[in-house]
Amino acid sequence: MDRITQSFLQEFSTNFGFEKLDTSDQFEYFADYCAIANESNIVDIDLQDMNTGEATQGIDGIAIEINGRYIQHISDIDDIIRYNKSINVTFVLVQAKTSEEFDNTLIGNFLNFVKMFFSDDTTAFSTDEMKGFIELKDYIFSKSSYMKLRNPNIKLYYVSCGTWNENDVTLNAVISQYKNELLDTNLFADVSFVPLGSKDIQTAYRKSTNDIEASFMFERRVTMFSSGESDIAYCGVLPYKEFKKIICSSNGNLNDVFEDNIRDFLGDTNDVNSSIQQTLQSDHIQIFSVLNNGITIVADSIKITGDKATITNYQIVNGCQTSHVIFDNEDVEGIDDLMIPIRLIATTNEDLKNDITRATNNQTSIKKEQLEALSTFQRTLEEYYKTYYDSETALYYERRTGQYRNKGICPAQIISIPMQIKAASSMFLDNPHGVSGQYGTIAKNAGKKLFKENDKPILYYVSALAVYHLESLIKQKKIDKKYRKARYHAIMLLKYVVAGKDVPKQFNSKKMEKYCEKILEVLSDEKKSILIFDSILQFIATYNAIEYNDRKVFEKKETTDKLLGEIDNIIEFVNSHKTSE
Repeated sequence: MDRITQSFLQEFSTNFGFEKLDTSDQFEYFADYCAIANESNIVDIDLQDMNTGEATQGIDGIAIEINGRYIQHISDIDDIIRYNKSINVTFVLVQAKTSEEFDNTLIGNFLNFVKMFFSDDTTAFSTDEMKGFIELKDYIFSKSSYMKLRNPNIKLYYVSCGTWNENDVTLNAVISQYKNELLDTNLFADVSFVPLGSKDIQTAYRKSTNDIEASFMFERRVTMFSSGESDIAYCGVLPYKEFKKIICSSNGNLNDVFEDNIRDFLGDTNDVNSSIQQTLQSDHIQIFSVLNNGITIVADSIKITGDKATITNYQIVNGCQTSHVIFDNEDVEGIDDLMIPIRLIATTNEDLKNDITRATNNQTSIKKEQLEALSTFQRTLEEYYKTYYDSETALYYERRTGQYRNKGICPAQIISIPMQIKAASSMFLDNPHGVSGQYGTIAKNAGKKLFKENDKPILYYVSALAVYHLESLIKQKKIDKKYRKARYHAIMLLKYVVAGKDVPKQFNSKKMEKYCEKILEVLSDEKKSILIFDSILQFIATYNAIEYNDRKVFEKKETTDKLLGEIDNIIEFVNSHKTSE
């Protein structure tokens, strides 16, 4: 491994908490990260959820992307179908090798296991992780009637520290053979083999750590306002061939620039999106510019030289639907010259960004909980997190996507709103079984119980810290990795063990603050927290009333109910371990 790649691997491992793993294990996670970074500009996936398990041969990582989202559970798929009515699927499979060569036999082995994964006979795979991926794969194909536009795509990433030779006849023959065999199944629209050598790895990693940036020709524009040195706004139109530079990466995939858009893509069967598609496919495509409300883009900065504009750290806050529909119809004749109405605002003022997002969405059927990221309490929570910045395990609350990007902050310490909802719901709503699935559904299930104006911020910080701390202990091998699937149930039980069964009902009470301080005290003592977490997880794993090896056991409400019924026994079990220590 060359010195630059080794340096990037070390930085990555430190930032994501993998520094205690062997180099080969670190490199597997690093390869997964670089593969996803190569697919989109922002890596928004739990890398441990990509891992195929220690005993799995041939494939080191799998990510399944549906409609621009990486999914982990069948409920994720159901949620997307419920709201979108259609699915576009891409399977990303990764094999990582630290060797400095692209070996013909090893690549053939990888491709052969990929072929097995998509076959009916998957007995070669025995780990729980692979069984989960196989279940997701089979469920996706059972929903093939919702694949309105195309069959799934496959992206096969082979990551090595060597240099890829695109003229290697033998390698190309092997790859071509397996690609054709996969295509001959008639299950896939496209199969791509993507070799990442050392230079490609470095490029992908730099891409993930650099600012999101796009340059395009913005000839038809007018200045709408200019305030101070950095705040400025333009209104104009862009031909799709230029707009595409904003929404697509260099490899033609959609960029991950819709996170601040309040709604996900709703699919082409949605009434509005169907109308857009009909206009694009009609003989009067240019009337689109009159009928469409356009796209609103918010960026940290805009630099214009002549007619060339460069925007940095940007998000599309309104226009997710339009962008996706045009992208899905880019083979329509004349689409490159289609004029798209654009509003482009540059500001680093977070309050102004929120106001813009509200204003551009308040005329649509947006539910109140979908504007949660813009609430006053979210800003209060962000400020509360800052009061712990001097601690050894400081966390950073990210209420806007990419808020801490390129700020020198370890990604593992950044808590997003979906992560916060999962943590608080698990610990203080006793709902660890309900935190799988898409953010919109989780937020809806939490209802009006979270993020109330007078809630004590400490309960949110403590719940996020508990998840972060347990994940860190697992990554550092201080707690066995096999317990990870019970992590949300563990933090629910932690509060009872540490602070007692008399949990304050009111989240805004002083009692809640004192209750949480007891939990915080234990989480600040690594020795105590390891002992308590390990004891709780041992109890869960050996509790004969639940089937621990059932991959779905922790998604069931009855599992939560059974464990809540054993609180006294769990407390006694933990205390007995304390005594033995």
